[in-house]
Amino acid sequence: MSHRLWERGLRPEAGLQAVIRDGCGELGEAIAWVYGSTVLEQRCIFHKLRNVADKCREELKGEAHKETRKQLMEQASAIYQAERAEEARQRLMAFANAWRAQTPKAVATLERDFEQTIAYYALDGVARELIRTTSLLERTNRELRRKFRQVCCFGSSTGAEVAIYFQVKRLNARWSKQTWWETAHSLFFDFLNLNP
Repeated sequence: MSHRLWERGLRPEAGLQAVIRDGCGELGEAIAWVYGSTVLEQRCIFHKLRNVADKCREELKGEAHKETRKQLMEQASAIYQAERAEEARQRLMAFANAWRAQTPKAVATLERDFEQTIAYYALDGVARELIRTTSLLERTNRELRRKFRQVCCFGSSTGAEVAIYFQVKRLNARWSKQTWWETAHSLFFDFLNLNP
């Protein structure tokens, strides 16, 4: 899959800075094989915290530990709200010291591949809240499916492509904090450049 992306032009020289993925080892190996160390590899924070929550529920079972589980997860989430990578590492150490005796599996899960979950700090000029998790991509796919379910069917494949193009431009405008006027203006010129 990643080799096909390379062939289609998804390369560092074309602007690719990072790949955001879950913990699947095979995908990491494929990315390393195709891109080497030229592309930053960011592990999805949402999936990491979900794994920590699963271990936490194993170790702190029952209704009596509900508040403790909540505190643990709030502290784990707060690690990723740090302004800098070094601050995130310090927060992880404090978290591990506070929780290791009570929940060793949850702490070990958070510590495993931690550096890959804070790789996004190395990127400048990027909206970090958008790129540190695959959740945005998953939500975008759900939103596109919901929009297109309303349409039922398209008159042609070109109509479907235009609809997808509009939705992606709309989402890109929202993520890059452009006004709709700027986006609509660029769309107008994009359509002028299309072949009739």
